[in-house]
Amino acid sequence: MHLQKSTACGRWLSKMPDCASNAPDLTNRSVRHPVTFAQKSGSMKANVITAHGPARAVFEIREMPEPVATADDLIIKVLTTSVNPLDCRIRNKASVPRDLPLILGFDVCGVVVEKGSNVRGFKIGDRVTGSPTPFRSGANASYVAVDYRSCALAGRLTDEIAAAIPLAGITAFEALLDRLHIRSGNLVVIHAGAGGVGHMAVQIAKYVGCKVITTASREESLEYCTSELGADYVLNYREQDIKAAVMDLSEGKGAALILDTVGGSTFSQCIDYAAITGHICTILPVSTNAQEGYQLLLKNITVSYQFMGGPSRNPLNNRQGIILKRLVEMTEGGTLRPHVSKVYPLKELALAHEQIETGHTTGKIIIRVNNN
Repeated sequence: MHLQKSTACGRWLSKMPDCASNAPDLTNRSVRHPVTFAQKSGSMKANVITAHGPARAVFEIREMPEPVATADDLIIKVLTTSVNPLDCRIRNKASVPRDLPLILGFDVCGVVVEKGSNVRGFKIGDRVTGSPTPFRSGANASYVAVDYRSCALAGRLTDEIAAAIPLAGITAFEALLDRLHIRSGNLVVIHAGAGGVGHMAVQIAKYVGCKVITTASREESLEYCTSELGADYVLNYREQDIKAAVMDLSEGKGAALILDTVGGSTFSQCIDYAAITGHICTILPVSTNAQEGYQLLLKNITVSYQFMGGPSRNPLNNRQGIILKRLVEMTEGGTLRPHVSKVYPLKELALAHEQIETGHTTGKIIIRVNNN
């Protein structure tokens, strides 16, 4: 697949708002508790987790209260959602105390059926794409409440593609542009290039004009990263010495820019082949031992964290909605091609979780909730 690399990228990026200049004023403003929200007396079908544990043991179809729009919310009739590794981590063990039963699902494509008083740019009947915050109920249900500032019109995209983009696409965009500050000509390492975030990140980095080193292991994933995503170098992490390969491809300097989408031992390995004054951005909660910490210090390595749900803990500006709009436009134009490997009905959500956890997927798994 040919990916555009042109000066149009600069014009596109120049449209993005500056984070600092658009930062919300947090003074004299009450902040809602991020985990709860108002609910209607009506009920809806949802596939919830009733406890934390294995997928088949904890998912259950139940009638749950319908959400109510706060001033900044859209109530969306869910057409499709997706499964992300974040869903699996929360299902296995909640990092933030949550009330059970809990509705997961942090991507959505659907139709606006109600909106709050502060909502601008959307009307009843619009088909939208968006990312529900992980600190509220998600989209594995007939309806979901989503802050309008993390939504965009779905345009000409199919329901499946529109649900594949938000969480993974915004995560990839913010990690590359807002954390690593990639520019044309940079060499960047992106781990797990065939994964949900990874396959978006490779395409965005190529669009900007970077040379991309990515990793995979399955034969189909290696081929996909090369022929479909256009990665410059695809390394088989099961068969190759990644550190040696990166050092060779960087002419012995190490990688100045690394996006870690895996965490754990992968993050530790990133430290080994990061360049002096290099920058690692990880989308996972990671920790280092004393030796790794000392290595980070000696090499003056910067470590950044990228969590798309972070801004939802405080009042939002509309940056993520603007990013999502750009990603929709890129997809409509053929520059970004989200890959959907499988579509499951809502009742088979546990099976979708199991498939994500095996690591035997390319791109995204979509859940069909309603047909229209």
